[in-house]
Amino acid sequence: MIIKFDDGIPVTLEQMLIAKEQRVKHQQAALEQFNHPLICLSLVIPGPIKKSSGTNLLFQEAIKAIKLSLASKSIVISNEQYFHANTGSEAIISTKYQADELKQLCIDIENHHPLGRLWDIDVIDPITQHSISRTVFDEQSRQCLICQDSAKNCSRSKKHSLDEIFAVIENRLKDYLKSQ
Repeated sequence: MIIKFDDGIPVTLEQMLIAKEQRVKHQQAALEQFNHPLICLSLVIPGPIKKSSGTNLLFQEAIKAIKLSLASKSIVISNEQYFHANTGSEAIISTKYQADELKQLCIDIENHHPLGRLWDIDVIDPITQHSISRTVFDEQSRQCLICQDSAKNCSRSKKHSLDEIFAVIENRLKDYLKSQ
């Protein structure tokens, strides 16, 4: 199977900022409509191409992992919304479950699923209307895909090339698909 991350349309920083504003609007609308905690999924994809055949596959695997995890705890989904744009795919999943416990479940997915490091799974508390931080659970910030440094540090300093990062992402995805 050929996995490609360069078969999409490059986006600008301005487009990403507009997409972030839209994401917040979608989240606020879901909070107003359902008043339940939200699971908000996006992908951790560097570079200007955010939507590709490779990211589509990663997104579908993330949705499967979230739904399997929720089902294992008998957590019922109240509503789910999916948004697919050149700036990336996103999901908003609403459920009647304790926000803190839901965040811990999502941290477990990110930490233990073979592809979890490639997903950003936030939980928004309907009371505070803010995302619950990993640090609430004494979780470290996420590590770089390549080295043991903080992902934020490597990203800011551009420590690794896009080719290096995508080689790691492609290998993780290929290894995962072989194991299925």
